[in-house]
Amino acid sequence: MALICIVLNIINIDWGITDTVNGIIIVIVLGVLQGSVLEFPVQTIATLLIGGERRHNKRAPCDRLTVILNYNLLATGKDDILECIETMYMAYVGNLSPNVSAVLVSATNDEELKEYELQIRDTYRAILYDDLYREGLAFARGEYELVDPIHLHNVWAMYVDVDRNVFVTDYLEDICDRYAREFMVVHRVSRVLRKCGQYQDLMLLSEGEFEAYSYCDKCCYGRSARETGEALFHTSEDVSNIIERKFDYTLVLDADTGVPRGGVFDMLRIAAAHPERGIIQPSIKLHCGPGDTMFMHLEAMRQSIYEPMTNAITAMFEQSSYFGKALIKNKLYIDYVIGSKDDLIERVPVDVLSHDTFEAALLKPLYAGSTFLLEAPSHNYVTWNIRERRWNRGEILLAMYFWKYAFGKPMRWLQQKLQRSKFNKTKVRTESKLDFVTSYIAHSALRQMMMKPALLLYIVLHISVHLRYRYASIIIVMFSVLVFPKFATCNRENYKFVFLETIASILQFTPEALVGCVRIWRALYANISINAKWVPQRAVEEEFKSSNPFISSLKHLWGYSLFSMVLGVLVVIFLERAILVLVMLITTALLPFYTGFTSLPINFKCCKPRSISIRRLFRRGGKLDISAHINTVADPNMYSSIGNTSEPTLELSKIENNLLTPNMFTNYGFDERSELPNNTKTQNNASWSRDVESMIANSERYGQMLSLSAGRNSHSRRVDGREKHVSVINVKFPKLDDTNESNEYDVIHLSSSDGASSLSPTGTKSFSSRSSLSSKLPSLDITLAEQGSIWYENNVTYIKVGKRHKMKLWDTSSKT
Repeated sequence: MALICIVLNIINIDWGITDTVNGIIIVIVLGVLQGSVLEFPVQTIATLLIGGERRHNKRAPCDRLTVILNYNLLATGKDDILECIETMYMAYVGNLSPNVSAVLVSATNDEELKEYELQIRDTYRAILYDDLYREGLAFARGEYELVDPIHLHNVWAMYVDVDRNVFVTDYLEDICDRYAREFMVVHRVSRVLRKCGQYQDLMLLSEGEFEAYSYCDKCCYGRSARETGEALFHTSEDVSNIIERKFDYTLVLDADTGVPRGGVFDMLRIAAAHPERGIIQPSIKLHCGPGDTMFMHLEAMRQSIYEPMTNAITAMFEQSSYFGKALIKNKLYIDYVIGSKDDLIERVPVDVLSHDTFEAALLKPLYAGSTFLLEAPSHNYVTWNIRERRWNRGEILLAMYFWKYAFGKPMRWLQQKLQRSKFNKTKVRTESKLDFVTSYIAHSALRQMMMKPALLLYIVLHISVHLRYRYASIIIVMFSVLVFPKFATCNRENYKFVFLETIASILQFTPEALVGCVRIWRALYANISINAKWVPQRAVEEEFKSSNPFISSLKHLWGYSLFSMVLGVLVVIFLERAILVLVMLITTALLPFYTGFTSLPINFKCCKPRSISIRRLFRRGGKLDISAHINTVADPNMYSSIGNTSEPTLELSKIENNLLTPNMFTNYGFDERSELPNNTKTQNNASWSRDVESMIANSERYGQMLSLSAGRNSHSRRVDGREKHVSVINVKFPKLDDTNESNEYDVIHLSSSDGASSLSPTGTKSFSSRSSLSSKLPSLDITLAEQGSIWYENNVTYIKVGKRHKMKLWDTSSKT
C-alpha cells in the first residue's frame, strides 16, 4: 500500500513546472508520512474483519498463587506520598486475601519524606486493623451483611467453624495484625534502572537475595553501576517480612494506578490458565468523574472509541505491548530478563526509560482485555504535553539501542561532545532480538512520533511543488488518521461522542505538526545534554486548579500563539498557495484557548471545591465540600469493609456515583468567623494532606473502639437493632482545659472561650451520662450531648469536633 501511495504521489506532481529536487524530496516525505499513517486504515479493516469485541480470557483456579502489589514512588512532596499510599491501601483492601501482600518500593531521598512514608503506612495499618476488628466482631455475631463480601470469602470464611468466643479472644487480634503488617513500605538503596530496578530488586528480595549482584559491572555501565554486594534495601521489619517469601507474581503499578475490587483475583485466574506467559497485561481504563475537566473526559472518550482496535490487533497477534503496569511472573522474569549470579543477562539497558519494550520482547505479554486497571487521564493539554515529551525522550533512547550504528553512534558522539567529562559510556550486556510482531508493536509509538516532523516538512514543502490535486494527499492523511478508524467503532450508541471526539482531535492534533516537532527537539536535546528540566505534572495541575485556566494556559503556551500570529501575518503578505500553513498556524494560535476551555469541568465552573468520586480510587487533595466540623471516621464506600450489603460482590457501577470528600478519615477545619485563639484556628480550606499531617502529629494510640451511645437520639447507638461501633484514632485538638474527672472516657473538652476539642478514648465502655457532657457546655446554644458527638448514619460514622460560634453543631434539616 505504501508503494502504491508513492506511485500516486509521483503521478500527482506536475513535473513540467516543478523543480526536480523539490519533487523528489516531497515524494520521499509523503512516502514516510503516508507509510506511518497507513497502519490506521489497516488496523481498521482488521477490526472490521475479526471483530473488536472484548475477548474472554481463559481462566483457571488460582488458590495457591501468591502475589505482591508493588507500587513504586520517588516522592518530591508529601502529597505524592499521600496519594500513592492511599491508592495502594484501596487496592489492597479491595483484594484482601492470605495470598495478597502490598508494598511501596520507595526511591525517595529526603529523610523527612522517608519518615513521613512510614508514618502514613502506620496510619493506614491502624485503620485497616480497626476496620477488620469491627468486621471480625460482626462476623462472630453472624451479622454477615456488615462484612465486606470479598473479606468474608477470603478472610473470615476459614474461621466459620471456630467457636465465636474463642475466635474473638484467640484469633481476631492476630488476624487483624497479620493483614495490617502485609501493608508495607521499603526503601531502596540504589536508583539504578529507576522504576524497573525497583521491582526487579523486589523480585530478587522475594527470592532470598538481599545483596545486589545485577548491574554492578562498571565495564558495561560506568558510573551508573552499583557496588557488588551492597544491600538492595535499607534494613527494616518490612524487608524482613518479604525476603524469601518467593511470591509467584508481582503486580507492578504506578503511584496513581487503581486496582478494582477483586481485580487481582481475576488476573491471577488468567495467569493460572497461561503459566507460560511472563506478563499478563490487563487493559488500562482511563476514568474520570463529573467534576473532572473536559480534557480528561475527551481522553477517556478517545480511549473508549479506539478500544475495539486494540482488542482486534492483540487478538490477531496473540501478543500485546507491556504498558509498565501489569502482572509479572517472577520466576520467568528473573530467568529471562535479569539472570542469576553465575549467568547474568541484564537485557534492560541501564539508562533506558521505556524499559517495558525490552521486557515485552522476551516475555510476550498476554493481553487480558477482560480485566483492567484504572488510571486518571492527564488533567489538561499542558500536562498531556509534558507526559508526551517524557515518552518521546524514552522512544529516542530506544532508537539508540535498536539502531545502534545508524542512530546510536551519532547520538553517543553528540553526548560526548556536549557532556564532556560528565559523559558516561554504557552498553547493554545482552541485546534483545525482536521478531516481526514484537518489532511492530514495540515501534508503534516511534512511528507515530515521526509523523510530526514528516507532516511539518510536507506542509512547508508543498508551497514550492505544483500538484495536480493540491490537497488530495493531506486530505487522505487526515482522513486515514482521524476519520476512517471510526468506521470500526462508531455505532448508534456512541456516534455523538465519536463526532465530538473527532472535532476535538482536529483542534488538538492539527497544531501537532509544529508543537510535536518542538516536543521532539526538547526530548532530543534532553538526551544529548544533561540539562533535562521537566515541570512536574502535579505542579501544573495544582496551578490550573488554583487559578483561572485561561490565564494558566497562556502562561504555558503563549510562545506558540505569538509565533503563529507573527508568522501567519508574514505568510499572508509574502506567500501564495499557503492554505495548509495558515490552517496549522491558526489552530496553533488558538491552542491556549482550546487548553483553557477544556481545562474547565463539564459544568463550566472552574476552581470549585468538590468531592471526589470513589471510581477514581485516589485523591488529588483540594478544598472541602462538607462542613469542616464533621469527621468521617468510617465510610463503607471508602474501603468497603462495613458496607451493608448481602450481595456476593460489590459492583463498581453501583458506587461510582457516590461522591466522597477528599478527607478519608479526618478533617480538622474551623470556620474563620469563629472567635478562636491563634493557636487553634485552621483554614477551612486546608488540604487533605495537611489534615492527615495534623492527625498524625496529634495521635498517641490506635485501635480504640467506642460504642455509639452519644447520638442525637436515645436509640442512636442501635441501628437496625444492632449496636454500632466506631474506631477512633485518638482524634484530638489542642485545648486549654484538660480536666475530666467523672468519665472513664477523656471524651470531650470544649468551652466557649477557646473552641478546642479533644476526642481521646481511654476505655471501651459507652458514654455513661448525657448530663456529664452537657455540664461542660454551659454557654452553647445547643449542647453537644443533645446534638450528638458521634453518630452513625447510612453506614457512615461521624465525629463532630470544634464548634461554630452561636450556631448549631448538627442541623437536622440537612443531611451531611
